[in-house]
Amino acid sequence: MDYWKAFGIGFARAEAAAEVIRQWAGVEACAVCAVRPSGNAGGGIGNEWAPVGEESYKEIACEGGYRSGGRCYLAVVDKDGVPKAGSTETFPLRKVLELAGRLPLLVAAQEDSELWNAVCDEAECRRTTEHRAQAEP
Repeated sequence: MDYWKAFGIGFARAEAAAEVIRQWAGVEACAVCAVRPSGNAGGGIGNEWAPVGEESYKEIACEGGYRSGGRCYLAVVDKDGVPKAGSTETFPLRKVLELAGRLPLLVAAQEDSELWNAVCDEAECRRTTEHRAQAEP
């Protein structure tokens, strides 16, 4: 897709994600990313761009990772973990977890999701995931 067409679609999605943060968490937020290279475009070579995904998941991004005790941003990402929007300021981990809890979105359940790791004890998550997998038909 042409860059500007992808940008128009992606920017609308990113702005909507920022509005979710503002409305539900009550903090300032801004659009972060609107487009990404499409497929094997290698940085958008040949005008192959895609807008950020339609789906939205809540996530956090902490300076030094969630175990570092650093400050964290509240974010909304697409299904591939591409950030669409984020808080304009950072918060201590406890506060950003409280803010994330207010968003009516699923947690970005990716292997490298900082929010997933911060709220879910690794062993417990593994048991829950295994239990869910066994229960599915």
